[in-house]
Amino acid sequence: MILLPYSTALRLSKPTIVTHLTVLVCLLVFYLQRDPAVTQALMYFPNTWNPFKMISSALAHADMMHLMGNMIFYLAFAPALELLLGNWIRYIWIMLFISFVVGISYSISVLIGVMLPWPALGFSGVVMGMIGLSAYLMPHARIKVFFWYWFGWKILFIPAWILAVCYIGLDAWSMFTQSGSGGVNFVAHIAGGLTGYLYGYLRLKDRRDEVKDELTHEIEAMNIGRKHGKSREESFRYNKMMNERQAQKKQQQDDDKFMGKLYQMVKTHRDSEAIITLLTQYGLDTPVHELEELFDRIKDWGPSRTLLCLGRLIIDRLDREKRWGKAIVYIDKCQAISPLFVLPDIKRTLVYAEKSVESGQAQVARSLLIDSPQRYGRLLNHDQCNHWLQKACRQSVDYQLK
Repeated sequence: MILLPYSTALRLSKPTIVTHLTVLVCLLVFYLQRDPAVTQALMYFPNTWNPFKMISSALAHADMMHLMGNMIFYLAFAPALELLLGNWIRYIWIMLFISFVVGISYSISVLIGVMLPWPALGFSGVVMGMIGLSAYLMPHARIKVFFWYWFGWKILFIPAWILAVCYIGLDAWSMFTQSGSGGVNFVAHIAGGLTGYLYGYLRLKDRRDEVKDELTHEIEAMNIGRKHGKSREESFRYNKMMNERQAQKKQQQDDDKFMGKLYQMVKTHRDSEAIITLLTQYGLDTPVHELEELFDRIKDWGPSRTLLCLGRLIIDRLDREKRWGKAIVYIDKCQAISPLFVLPDIKRTLVYAEKSVESGQAQVARSLLIDSPQRYGRLLNHDQCNHWLQKACRQSVDYQLK
């Protein structure tokens, strides 16, 4: 019996360049391996703990069947993952990270006596990582699988999570029940699969949430196509596209209505009412980039307390996210509206004064610290305020002299 996955049953919206370049690199390396010295140079010996060989060994293979098997499995899962991740740098980093973890895991298994210290070759650890990552990012996406059995063959469509459980579980079972590995590095397979899943679980939750709706619709469309034919699938996609356009149009109308109402409040100096309306519409979970876009739109209406309130909200969010450089940019923008602008958290004033001086933005520090006894009373240490104010002034003078 053979269970061979060969393609993700999803329509890929654009070419998966990194995935196919990776396949080409593996093919090129295999061609160079005609020289045995190349293979010897690429192997990873577990006793060496060499991080460069952990990567080079993943790109090399023992023979043609080893290479083709890994590439077929890789192309069954990786293209969809490249598109779902939406960032080729992150995609490459994940493959490199899996290679490191696989190599380290193999070395540890040799160190504690679980595996013999044979040199390692092959992309299977990374492939298993892609399978594990699929189980997290697209668990219900179906993979096309060639199923051969004694009396014939057929094409199956199996959810990614089921295949991940089967392959990782089978390798774990084989490692603990077989007396010999038969040349298969079960530790690399298991470590790769678990690393792929855990990396997704720990680092890619936001990305999974971002693509969840789009992926769900795509899976539904493919299911309709398999059950009812291409015409029904295309009809489903067309209806979905029209519904999305209508939703976007309504959203734009609602947005225009809201901004028109807010504009009237700001221009008639009803800032308290405008601020309440603003905070009601944009909650604490609103992404910062949306608040920044709103700030730029309201800024065109001229200075207002509403704009300062929004600036404080953005600065507070940026501070919580530890994006201090961007926070200083918005402090500067708010100081341009009101020179005596006060931070949302007064206790952070000295922190941002110091960061402003260190980043060469002395004018921001001066505006934060000038007349500190009158502005902050006992809430700040005024000796420290004077210290950073003097530094900011000296920095300004030095800059002018240059």
